[in-house]
Amino acid sequence: MRTELWLVLAAVAGSFLVYLPFRGDMTAVYRVWDGPNYLTVARTLYDVRPDNPLLAYVHETRYFLRHFPVYPLLIRLFSFVGWQQAMLLVPIACAALAAVLLFWLLRDHWKVPQAGWLAFVFLFLPPRWLLYRSVGSSEAPFLALALGSLLLFEKGKVGRASLLAALATLTRIPGLMFLPAFGVVLLQRRRWRELPWLALIPLPLLGYFWFCSTKTGNFLEYFSQHADKISPPMPFGFVPTLFKAGWYHQVEFYILLALVYAVGTARLRGKWEVAFSYSAFMLLFHLFISVEDWSRYFLVFFPTALILGFHDLLSTREFKLIFPVFAGMSYVYAWGTIPILPCPPEMYAHLMWNLGLWKEFLPYLPLRP
Repeated sequence: MRTELWLVLAAVAGSFLVYLPFRGDMTAVYRVWDGPNYLTVARTLYDVRPDNPLLAYVHETRYFLRHFPVYPLLIRLFSFVGWQQAMLLVPIACAALAAVLLFWLLRDHWKVPQAGWLAFVFLFLPPRWLLYRSVGSSEAPFLALALGSLLLFEKGKVGRASLLAALATLTRIPGLMFLPAFGVVLLQRRRWRELPWLALIPLPLLGYFWFCSTKTGNFLEYFSQHADKISPPMPFGFVPTLFKAGWYHQVEFYILLALVYAVGTARLRGKWEVAFSYSAFMLLFHLFISVEDWSRYFLVFFPTALILGFHDLLSTREFKLIFPVFAGMSYVYAWGTIPILPCPPEMYAHLMWNLGLWKEFLPYLPLRP
């Protein structure tokens, strides 16, 4: 258990280092989007008051239905430490758990050398991951559930794997890709009797859609909220918009980003069929999402596509020599991004009053802009 302990310590210490420049005013971290939105859902359970200050920019209470319930419920579960603190505690704990689960997968099932080192690298690259495992976001809970599902599936426990995949789907919608990913592998292995377990994966999502229909009258309200991200229905669908805006330099970045993930996914084929199927369906799914935030959205499968896909390169002496530099740049990225992503301080102060959390907020006054 020594390696597991070091990974947990690295995960916790890594996030605390992110907070170091903001130790005098942690509201800068609490206010990073989408933290305030998840905090609102956690506190209100989607029963948002019409005077909620966040409605000044989202306009309708139905907007909050785009935020799936697993992460907010975890915040609520650990709210005894403080609601804002729980908003950070959950991703930190889930990132630590994800690192340990990845280590077990790499060591025991994917049989790659230097599994501990690769799990350590996982905690600090890509830079976007370091940021979002340290602020109020759902990426870390999703990856903990996703890696747990992959681990159980590799052990042949399809029912339990499907259950965790279902919870992952109620954390972030790409979790639905577990259904075809696991289905293809079971068909290849001719494990027909285990296929019905996969029906568990979409069931909670359908339950959530029913809940949305009771709130709005629209069973597909979630997709209505995200309609701008699925049109036009074509790979790299947002690229024409970037050209029209004159942002041609960003187009190259997205092409290269997709290329790296595609190469990493392709390198899994023939060696790790479960990881390959998962990454392939995730890649296909995201290529059709017309949103200029692929570097964040792709995080849901970077442990398989990048860490496992390039495990031999990440274990070389040359990479170990340059790793501290790029891990350091991940912190430069996080420290530079947090101040420009937060909810406005006045709006956040009003939100805390609106949610009945003013006493929890008082120690941070006066709030710096």
